[in-house]
Amino acid sequence: MEDMDDERMAERIDFSTLDPSNNQLRWARTIDGVVAQALAERRKRLSIEAQLLRWARPVLAVAAGLCLVAWTASLVTTSRSAQTTSQQPAWQTLATWAANNQIPEPGDLVGTLRGN
Repeated sequence: MEDMDDERMAERIDFSTLDPSNNQLRWARTIDGVVAQALAERRKRLSIEAQLLRWARPVLAVAAGLCLVAWTASLVTTSRSAQTTSQQPAWQTLATWAANNQIPEPGDLVGTLRGN
């Protein structure tokens, strides 16, 4: 039994040839390559284009949400103000002008669009 253990001890594999620090030049090149790749990736992430692309989707989603809220609020306030005032809405005035082939005066057009 002791002979088997001695033979196993003698048959150990020498892994020293796989040690990357044995070849200093190759080891330094490998480390420099990894560092260069990491720095290039970091520069790419820090570029203005990459940052704009990263923020584009959330910003557009927030803008769409705000537009939806503003649109809904304008519908609610328009329906309430239409009930309280007897003036004709601007779109109806514009539709009447278009249906009758009328060209309004610039002052009338501006006044209608302002709600006067």
